[in-house]
Amino acid sequence: MKNWFGSIAFFVVISYVSGAEIPIDPSRFQLQVEKGAEARSAIVDDETQPGSKELMVTVSKPGPEFWSVELRAPGFSFEQGKKYDLLFRARSSQSGYVYFTLEKTDGNQGSIARGTFLQLPEQPVDCTVEFAVQEKAPAARVTISSLSVDQATFYFSDFKLIER
Repeated sequence: MKNWFGSIAFFVVISYVSGAEIPIDPSRFQLQVEKGAEARSAIVDDETQPGSKELMVTVSKPGPEFWSVELRAPGFSFEQGKKYDLLFRARSSQSGYVYFTLEKTDGNQGSIARGTFLQLPEQPVDCTVEFAVQEKAPAARVTISSLSVDQATFYFSDFKLIER
């Protein structure tokens, strides 16, 4: 019986170590606005979770491209062949799809993992986006795009990046 409990403790420790969790402060995301779009971002109190902060992005004028308004969190390093989960809470003033991807930041800003569209409802939801990294990127970022499809306000909080 004693060995059985020791085995459980071993597996819990191993799974915790292999699933490194990196909290991402919402202020790490930088707003990028191009092609005549108009948007602003701010860190505000989370009305749905007292004591918490969330990143608010308001698009007042959509741009002509899906990437006219983006949020970018730089300063990451990703290994080819590894999988990562991006966990967060989100909502939007009107239900719509937003695009999530990982991109290189040195030289060519190409994607290093297949991007994912995720529908954000008007009520806060817990979200998970899975990435399978196809190319090593020692200098990379998390990018949230397609914010400029319509005039809307988006809210994001509780970001965590987990290596699987």
